[in-house]
Amino acid sequence: MAFLAPLFLAALAALAAPVLLHMIQRQRTEVVEFPSLMFVRKIPFRSLRRQRIRHWLLLLLRCAALALIVAAFARPFFRSTALAVAGGGREVVVLLDRSWSMAYGDRWDRARAAARGAVQDLGPDDRATVVRFDSGAEAGARSTNDRASLLAAVNEAEIGAATTRFGPPLQLAQGILEDSDLPRLEVVLVSDFQRTGIDSAANTLLPPGTVLTPVAVADEAETQNVSVVGVSVQRDTFAGAERAAVTARLANRGSEPVERMRVALELNGFELEALPAAVEPASVASVTFAPFTIDDAAMPVSVRAQADALPHDDVFHFLVSPGDVVSVLVVVSPGAPESSLYLERALAIGTSPSFAPVVRSVDELTVEDVEAASVVVLNDVAPPSGEPGAALTRLVAGGGGLLVVLGENARWPGGDLELLPGAAGEPADRDGRGGVLGFVDYTHPVFELFGTPRSGDLTTPRFFRYRPLDVRADAAVLARYDNGDVALAERLLGEGRVLVWTSTLDSFWNDFALKPIYLPLVHRAVEYLASYRPPTSWLTAGQVLDLAQYPGADGLDLADGNLVVRDPTDDRVPVGSGGRDGRSGFIDLVEPGFYEIRDIDAEDASVVRVAVNVDLAESNLAVADPQELVAAVTGRAAGDRTVAGQRELRPEDLERRQTMWWYLLIGAMGFLATETVLSNRLSRRALDPDA
Repeated sequence: MAFLAPLFLAALAALAAPVLLHMIQRQRTEVVEFPSLMFVRKIPFRSLRRQRIRHWLLLLLRCAALALIVAAFARPFFRSTALAVAGGGREVVVLLDRSWSMAYGDRWDRARAAARGAVQDLGPDDRATVVRFDSGAEAGARSTNDRASLLAAVNEAEIGAATTRFGPPLQLAQGILEDSDLPRLEVVLVSDFQRTGIDSAANTLLPPGTVLTPVAVADEAETQNVSVVGVSVQRDTFAGAERAAVTARLANRGSEPVERMRVALELNGFELEALPAAVEPASVASVTFAPFTIDDAAMPVSVRAQADALPHDDVFHFLVSPGDVVSVLVVVSPGAPESSLYLERALAIGTSPSFAPVVRSVDELTVEDVEAASVVVLNDVAPPSGEPGAALTRLVAGGGGLLVVLGENARWPGGDLELLPGAAGEPADRDGRGGVLGFVDYTHPVFELFGTPRSGDLTTPRFFRYRPLDVRADAAVLARYDNGDVALAERLLGEGRVLVWTSTLDSFWNDFALKPIYLPLVHRAVEYLASYRPPTSWLTAGQVLDLAQYPGADGLDLADGNLVVRDPTDDRVPVGSGGRDGRSGFIDLVEPGFYEIRDIDAEDASVVRVAVNVDLAESNLAVADPQELVAAVTGRAAGDRTVAGQRELRPEDLERRQTMWWYLLIGAMGFLATETVLSNRLSRRALDPDA
């Protein structure tokens, strides 16, 4: 036996009180009138009866009552867990996987049947919680013994469009079990145990003694699945109209070949074309459909394969938008049109977006030319003066872009340096093989494309001449040569951006234009200066859409919040708000298909569409050993359980289960009642010996 509050045992010293009471003789005082005592000698008198206990039974009753009260406050308990929990109930958490891979065959029916069985096996003292999970977890009524509500939670569960992650449900179960005062803790995990979801439970550990029972509803042989894994769109122009040819990619993850699978192309919900496809085991095949004409607005397009045992990944939704055109004004020196040859050819290759380069000599430049452009390139030329120069400044301040190429003829007067990130010096030569780029800021949008392996080597171009640039304090250096001089600098001016390239964009001062990285770097720089955001073809179920960052939603008024959103089932979806300004425009993308957003206050009532697909990581039906997950979250193998599935209870849990203090107080009250009756009888007998 142990005590939860052993310091209360110090109160046992109070047992001396009954002993002292019994050692003191209580005598009645009789007044006897007597004359003067001055002649009477005082003789000491000792009563042996004062040192003798006369009523042993009263003493024992009083001491026992005090001892039981003190012991009750000390909160005694037995350390034997088996004794403490004998007959105790169970805290059961049923985890039901509702990720979209559970739609394979009859997995979902078997899973719900297993969950119902776990609920029906509950005893009268048991409590349970049903948790439905995919990439997140949702619990019904917690720690209840109401079987009707538990079975309703199982019956109402539906397969979602999210992926499998075991971490969130197990963490939720961990919290429920830690809050429970029942002695036996159990978790029933019903799932297909996809291997892709195992890693999410790496940092989860259930309370000691928890019994985790895995119920696998997947057969390892059930891996036959063909999915539409992606599309590509090839654009061209025919009879003045832009057309798109869609190529769909099909992946066969099974071990059997698929012959003549029907694959259809749908536009606005109507089938345009259907083609047969054959896919070998564990391989990918493609199907290309006939081109169709693109409208002025984004068009909802779907590629739908013939349904198989897992239908969620048999369709792929995306948007085909008209090609964006970025107008680029290239300003060159008089009589030197050949200086922009490489730049014009690079811009002519762009498809998404496409670039519309216009070349003007600086002496022929007009205000209309500048105002019609999104990006202006001053290619080895002095800045324009007069009204065109003022229009250029307004363009940049209003959100346009400016690329300055500091070649041989780029001489900037002192009064025009407000547009530049710094003052340019006289051309400097690099002897021998020339210099290379020694520093590049790969985190900047211009260079982030080259930050991954095998994406292009920026150190291959050789630079033989450049103009040194003295960078001002409010500018940023994006690239330097190997000698430390600036190669590319940026300055933000108003709403726009200015980039300065200190060499040339032809083959006169370097061989940069002859390298494979020339084309993507020029495209990315122009896109960045134009603040171009490519249209989003599709998003993934489970994401939260921020309309403020979604291309194509610029016409929506997010401040008023008068938005109507319809999901793929034509149900209205609430629009959330957030951010410091409290604006609306946040939408939970739950289902695959097409979402439609309208601004009911807009005059044109234009529709913004969003295509949503399931996460194709769930298409991988490879399963993991359930015992691997059991060992990870319990710290032991599935067969290594504590006695009767019990946990090692803490002292406060043991004491709370046993509640021995209550019985001790009842015993103390009984002793005190007996003592009261007995003492009253003894007192009456002492007063009246004849009674």
